[in-house]
Order: sequence, then structure tokens, then C-alpha cells
Amino acid sequence: MELEEMERAWGDLSKRIEKQEQRIDSAVNTMIQQKYRSRLDKIRYAESIGTFICYAGAAYVSLNLTKIEGVMMQLAAALSIMLLLLLPVISLQSVRAIKSADILSKTYLEAIQDFSKQKIKFQQLQKINVCLGLVLMLLALPVLAAIQGKSLTQIPYFLTLIFPLLVVFVLVFAFWVLRHYNKVLREAERMLDETNPVSSF
Repeated sequence: MELEEMERAWGDLSKRIEKQEQRIDSAVNTMIQQKYRSRLDKIRYAESIGTFICYAGAAYVSLNLTKIEGVMMQLAAALSIMLLLLLPVISLQSVRAIKSADILSKTYLEAIQDFSKQKIKFQQLQKINVCLGLVLMLLALPVLAAIQGKSLTQIPYFLTLIFPLLVVFVLVFAFWVLRHYNKVLREAERMLDETNPVSSF
């Protein structure tokens, strides 16, 4: 009789320990997913600010289209508006793709492979955005001057000083942003490495 009671008690204890382990695993997995997403939220917040700026710029140019004279300037304004609307879409979709990766429902190897693919795609899209941003700058500068009723040639030192400095500023800023994004992606990847069951032994 005592042996049966001990076996029953042992079985109950095993079930309780198993349930506790499942709760702990679930809590750890939830925490990992939250940490992963919060790391990538840093990129999303920055891109959201950029989205607001782009949409405000598109609205400004759209509201002032009547001030722009000449077919070429109006075409440049239309292309500027298109780019101002397109750039945030590209950025936010690439952030959404990398952030929405379900790292817990996959094996470690699948999660790392999926993250690596999304990371490469994200980095390529960000480089495309930098190039499109430079094109936007080339299109938007004459449009903004036309809205003010000026030509770029009327602005002193524009081609010799202002424009080169502006290009350097945009490139340095883009390099800084890409470096920051890559740092965040490395942190997220490092966090994924910590979920590797083999690395914990």
C-alpha cells in the first residue's frame, strides 16, 4: 500500500514539475519574443519619424503645386511627391518583415535562416532608400526653390558650396543611420543566438 501511494505521489510530483517547466518555458519564450521585438522597435520608431517627415513634405509640395511653373518643374514636383510617398512604404514594410518573423515557432536553424534573409533584404532596401533619397534631394531642391519663386542659380554659392555640403550631410547621416540599424540587427541576432539550445550546454 505504501509503495502505491509513493508511486502516485511521485507521479503527481512529476506532473506538477512538468507543468511548472512548461509555464517557465512559455514565460521565457514570451520574454525572448518581446525582447526581440523591442530591439527592432528602435528601427521602427526612427522609420515612423521619417515617415511623418516624408508625408509632411509630400503634403507641402502638393499644397504648393500651383506656385510651380513650367512642365519640367511640375514633373519634378510630381516625382518628388511620388518618392516622398514611396520611401516610407519601402522602409516600413522591410521593418515589418524582419520584426514579424516568428522566431519561437521555428527551430533555431530555421529562425536564424529566416532572420538572415530578412536582414539582408532589409539592408538592401535601406541602401535603395539612400539612393532614392539622393534622387529625391536632386528633384526636391529645384522644386522647393520654385515654390519660393526662385531659381537655384539665384541662390549665391549654391553649386559651389551649399549643394556639395548638402550631399555630404545626407551621405554622412545615411551612413550613421545604417550603422545604427546594423547595430540593432546584430543585437537581435545575438539574442537569437542565445536561444540556441546547443549554446546553453
